[in-house]
Amino acid sequence: MSRYELNRAMYEGTQSGVRDRMIADKSEFLAAYALDKAECRALAEPNFAAILDRGGLPNLVYRYFRAHGFRFQDFSARLGRDREELG
Repeated sequence: MSRYELNRAMYEGTQSGVRDRMIADKSEFLAAYALDKAECRALAEPNFAAILDRGGLPNLVYRYFRAHGFRFQDFSARLGRDREELG
């Protein structure tokens, strides 16, 4: 597990000018980071509960959520759904 790389990918991926590239091809974008398979899968899906479970900083997870075009008022419901999927 590489918490630093996970958080760095979210931070850098949500920067102006990078966000569209990250959304368009997550596989290519995430290949630049030293992430394990579970981290890549969590970021690529994205599964926000899995990202948090792997050490994602809450403020960056929320920023990553918003970068995907989701509405802020849907964050709690989406997190709950993602948590259920993890079982």
